[in-house]
Amino acid sequence: MSAVTLLPGEILRRLDDTGVTLSVAVDPEAPVFAGHYPHFPLLPGVFLLDLTQRAVHRFAAEHGHRLSLESVLSARFLNPVTPGAEVTVDCTLAAGEDALWTVSGRCTADGEKAATFRLRYREP
Repeated sequence: MSAVTLLPGEILRRLDDTGVTLSVAVDPEAPVFAGHYPHFPLLPGVFLLDLTQRAVHRFAAEHGHRLSLESVLSARFLNPVTPGAEVTVDCTLAAGEDALWTVSGRCTADGEKAATFRLRYREP
């Protein structure tokens, strides 16, 4: 993912043996809104994927794992995320065979479902 944190300032809400929840306030002054889209600003979906990725890495680090994204099994963008929204990502992680992990992520914006992801990670 990005070398730059796309949505800085996340707050850890939950971290346990099954998953992790992070939230972040979307800065209405973020430069991305100037071009995406003028007069109808929307947060690009990759920002939600990046936040999900950060949540997974936070879980992995806490549990002594190194996980690398192998594939995006599904990505569904359900509702727009607008400037100033509170975005929350809730991830459930499950270890499988052959060092593969499956992640189910659900993103909400101000309590409304914004996106869902199913991701596969590999542990080297």
